[in-house]
Amino acid sequence: MVDNEVVSRIAQKIKATRLEKNLTIQELASRSNVSKGLLSKVENSRTIPSLPVFVTIIQSLDISLKDFFQDMVLSNGKDYLLIKKDQYMPMEREGRTGFHYEFILSQNITNCSMDAVLLTLEPGAKGKPTTTDGYEFKYIISGSCEYQINNEVIQLEEGDSIYFDASIPHIPVNKSRKKVVMLVIYFILSK
Repeated sequence: MVDNEVVSRIAQKIKATRLEKNLTIQELASRSNVSKGLLSKVENSRTIPSLPVFVTIIQSLDISLKDFFQDMVLSNGKDYLLIKKDQYMPMEREGRTGFHYEFILSQNITNCSMDAVLLTLEPGAKGKPTTTDGYEFKYIISGSCEYQINNEVIQLEEGDSIYFDASIPHIPVNKSRKKVVMLVIYFILSK
């Protein structure tokens, strides 16, 4: 079973290394002979590549596997993981303007991994629908927004929640004048 904390750190390290080397996603995709879409999903912890694809991506970054993993330290030894609100880590997904994600935790579940993040949508925030290999749960902490899943639009108010198959194109849209804050839990299927 793959530890999703490891997967998340690897994804963040791939993206950070790519940016450090001033490579676009397309340039790294071409170097590693994988699609731009797959590479984006890998960098955003939305899918886990096969071992050969993973090794090829790392090698395409012109970094040895030893150097790649050298500074990755994992916390363990406890029966629980306590995350205080000041420990949430800012993160980017898909580079959408007006979307502010905060990483909370990752956890493995049989045949899938779980990521929990806080998403703040600025007034007027919108973007292109995305897909994920798995399922998503959203809980509206404050504000209200529309949630588009395929061709359907669902109005979500504070306290509402929604769970869905994330392989279907989806996107939240904030048409209000207030920020929307939601808890997002991703259940990413292992391939």
